[in-house]
Amino acid sequence: MKVKKIMYAPTAVVQFTYKFNKENNTNIERESVEYLDGSPFVTIDLKETSQNLIFEYSYELGRIQNYLAKRGEELLPLQDYPFPPEGNR
Repeated sequence: MKVKKIMYAPTAVVQFTYKFNKENNTNIERESVEYLDGSPFVTIDLKETSQNLIFEYSYELGRIQNYLAKRGEELLPLQDYPFPPEGNR
C-alpha cells in the first residue's frame, strides 16, 4: 500500500523510516517527495507491513513531524536517527 501525505520535514522521514525498519524488520520505503504549491508531499510504500506496525509507524511519524514543526527543525538527532547507507536512500 502506498500513501501520499504532506510532511513538514521530508528528510526526517528517511531517518525515522530507516530506524523503524531496522528495529521492526520491515521494508517501508520513502519513495518520493513532490512539492505542490510549496508544500512537500511524501509518498511512502508500506509494502507488506502488518496493520499493527503500520499504525505504530504512522502514529510515531506524525508525532515526530509535529515535534519538528513546533521547533522549526527539519532533521532528527543524528546519533539517534542516522541516515541509511548511501545506496539505501
